[in-house]
Amino acid sequence: MFENLRGRALRASVAVSAGSAYLLFGYDQGVLGGLVSQPSFLGAIGNPSPTYLGTIVALYDIGCLVGCIIAAAWGNHFGRCRSIFWASIIMVIGATIQTTTYGAVQLIIGRLISGVGNGINTSTVPMYVSEISRTESRGRSLAVQMSLVIFGTVIAYWLDYGMVRNLSGEVVWRFPIAFQIFFALITISTILFLPESPRWLFAHDRREESTRAVSRLLGCDESDERVQKITCDMEEALMLERRQPKLDFRSLLKSKSQIKPARRLVLCFLIQFFQQWTGINVIAFYVTIVLESNVGLSKETSSLVAGIVQICFWCGTLPVIFLLDRLGRRIMLLSGSVALFLSMTLFTFGIAIDTTASAKLALAMLFCYEFSFGMSWNAIPWLYAPEITPLNLRHIGSALCALSEWLWTFVIAQMAPTAIANTGWKIWLLFDIMLLISFFFVFFFLPETSGKTLEEIDYIYVKPEVRYQLDEVSTSADHELSKSRSRVLVEDNSSAQT
Repeated sequence: MFENLRGRALRASVAVSAGSAYLLFGYDQGVLGGLVSQPSFLGAIGNPSPTYLGTIVALYDIGCLVGCIIAAAWGNHFGRCRSIFWASIIMVIGATIQTTTYGAVQLIIGRLISGVGNGINTSTVPMYVSEISRTESRGRSLAVQMSLVIFGTVIAYWLDYGMVRNLSGEVVWRFPIAFQIFFALITISTILFLPESPRWLFAHDRREESTRAVSRLLGCDESDERVQKITCDMEEALMLERRQPKLDFRSLLKSKSQIKPARRLVLCFLIQFFQQWTGINVIAFYVTIVLESNVGLSKETSSLVAGIVQICFWCGTLPVIFLLDRLGRRIMLLSGSVALFLSMTLFTFGIAIDTTASAKLALAMLFCYEFSFGMSWNAIPWLYAPEITPLNLRHIGSALCALSEWLWTFVIAQMAPTAIANTGWKIWLLFDIMLLISFFFVFFFLPETSGKTLEEIDYIYVKPEVRYQLDEVSTSADHELSKSRSRVLVEDNSSAQT
């Protein structure tokens, strides 16, 4: 069915398959949050203490960490499509174990297994989407996928809400947990019929298949100038990367390679670090607690408002689809840090004063915060990591980015309930400070990647004289256009060397 698809139809099929994996990502994150207070659910797992229950929920993140490590170690061997396929199979197994749960240990095992699959997927899917997208729409493609993540969270929240309010018994929690299998099955049934990443194929010396995949994705003949240009770019970037000393985990941090791989991997880790320390997951996981404890709403009102907050968050992910490739990554992140800092500061001010009027201010700022995060820090870190890393380390960079996400998600999920209960409004000052630091991190350390092919981004980090040496040893006439463009890129981005 998919073999004859070309051009826009093929790219749409890829978007559906990858998008289903992203819906599963968001849905799986949110589905258990609305069920942990249900008597039938708690009874099935032995009525654990709040601390034990929190650990059960958070262990999902540990599974995701393991999945990221697996993706970093073996993802490049299996390829993008096969990694996504097996990750989705793993998630089906984990979801089945959770759905049939009759004890805390069984639920923990299911959560850990699902986490492993999701860790592999979150390490691989952004990389796959980035590598097969056209340069001019790469940001839009990833922004659409990350919008689906939040939409998956919205589906999970409102499905839980509807089941809890209208039904009773074990179906209230077993059906929402089982429903995640639906998204995984869509990806499983489609991903192996879609083209493998042309860049992965090219790096593994399967160049004819790579050229064929590029021509299918662009919807043109293999002899087309656009296909030849992309092939030349991949050849040149691969040549540059292979001229550098061979790297392994032991020597990576000591590497003096001209393309600065260690620096780029550190950026992959740090950009997700700053994303998590904006405070988004404290609000996402514990929004009802925040609304009750900090804003002063009733439990029923808090549940309803929390659902509206999730919808506001998703609405914030829509404008970035149209703005990211036009405005660039840096300006979206910088403006996002400013908007989030102002929103968080006024939110903190509102709950600290603790009056009726200030509570309304805090609630309004919560909506502004969610919308601003959706427009900026939600999608860009997931896009930036596969963009900023060289081809031979892209699987590691993407996995490191996802690992950072799940590591700090686990830390924040563990500390947040206690922090909210014991410090009140003061905990939000920590996120204010981190948002301020994030602005300077982006300003001084993150170069712009918008409008550049993945191969051209290598030259941001290469000194001009080294780039010229590479040009001199390349005698192919097909590279002349690429050389001219690369020299311009080096000159334009020479400030990124510091």
